[in-house]
Amino acid sequence: MTLSSHARSGLPRALLAAVASLLLAGAAATPALAHGHGHGRSAGHRHHRHHRHHRHHARRHHRHRHGHGHHGNGHPGPNPGHPGPGPGHPPPPGNVLFVSPSGNDASTSCAWSAPCRTIGRAVSLAGAGATVVVLPGTYAEQVTIAKRLRLVGKHGATIDATGQTNGVVISGAAAAGSTVTGFTVEHATQEGILATQTAHVKIGRNVVQFNDLGATSSNPTGECAPQGQIPGDCGEGIHLMSVTDARVGGNQVTQNTGGILLTDELGPTTRNLIAGNDVFENPLDCGITVAGHNPMAVQNGARMPNVAGIYDNWIVGNSSDDNGLRGEGAGILLAGAGPGTGVYDNVVKGNEASGNDLAGITLHSHAPGDDLNGNVLVNNKLRNDNVGGDPDAGVRETTGILLFSAVTPLQGTVVRGNVIRDVHFGVWTRNVPPIAPDANAFINVDVPLQQQ
Repeated sequence: MTLSSHARSGLPRALLAAVASLLLAGAAATPALAHGHGHGRSAGHRHHRHHRHHRHHARRHHRHRHGHGHHGNGHPGPNPGHPGPGPGHPPPPGNVLFVSPSGNDASTSCAWSAPCRTIGRAVSLAGAGATVVVLPGTYAEQVTIAKRLRLVGKHGATIDATGQTNGVVISGAAAAGSTVTGFTVEHATQEGILATQTAHVKIGRNVVQFNDLGATSSNPTGECAPQGQIPGDCGEGIHLMSVTDARVGGNQVTQNTGGILLTDELGPTTRNLIAGNDVFENPLDCGITVAGHNPMAVQNGARMPNVAGIYDNWIVGNSSDDNGLRGEGAGILLAGAGPGTGVYDNVVKGNEASGNDLAGITLHSHAPGDDLNGNVLVNNKLRNDNVGGDPDAGVRETTGILLFSAVTPLQGTVVRGNVIRDVHFGVWTRNVPPIAPDANAFINVDVPLQQQ
């Protein structure tokens, strides 16, 4: 799903293959089933729209070939009267449960021969460590995982969360080690997939689209309601809230308010890998957002890593294009919401961003007492970003990388090996350590380096 789009953007195939292998090792080992299986803004923006059109159709073609986005209920699934997988196919182990549009929630086993009708029923019957296999079809529900499970969608199984708060919720310490893979998740009021206060989860190879519908409500509530510096983004498509050691990879995230969000309201968010995702055309917010929300992350200048903060995360090999064009959004954003917030020592490496409303990679530090130090931005490819201008920094021209600290000089920021093209400013900074003029490559850039 995302490999072809990354190949188009020029990201190394070897990196993508390694990312996919690392992220979902073991996640694909599901039980076998019976049936097998110069520019200036005007010219640059016009050029960007032309390429966006072709990317959009290429992505649609790729999804169609692989069955993503299938909404039909016509697949018969296993017949409840079927005696089993049949000759040559041993029955799946007892810790595997099945869900099918033709199933029945009266089943007490969710076995292959007697599948359940809803994912929630199978999850409730599953023991910790079990696998729930969801066959093709549309399932109108919110799925909550509060114990360690592998939730596997086959051939584009769809979770339609219309009228629900979320599509999938992975919650709590008992859910640590869970996997959600292979689904289309859509139409939730808030997040498509939310992981909160858990660890070691894997979210991979999903299509997360058309969520955050509460953002347009006349009376938004929950995460759809703005709170001070925190926008009412409804949590975006995929949200890690106070999560450690997670792997989010190979997902396609589009047409949500924003794409992938990392926050720390309830505790630290650290050591997560966000890799190989295709995040595009999320109209109101950023493609990938790393946003410190907890004011207890930094106290009297000292980091409180056991309390809060977003640190030591790796954002690698993602594609983030055309985000925020009807609102305000970067390709990748690192930001603190106010004093005491911490977003530090993260690595942003080998990503591609183009055509975003804010800069391809944007850092915003607005207040004294926050900590956005030590972030490393290397080997990214950025083109024609900041097409809407950055009102916080007062930069109206197209910009590849924009690092803005309003008050406090940053320390330990590394900007190296990036390739930036087709913008006015290559790298624009305020209160950031000096960057060597030859540390990055610039193509068709009016002002390669502007440092204040």
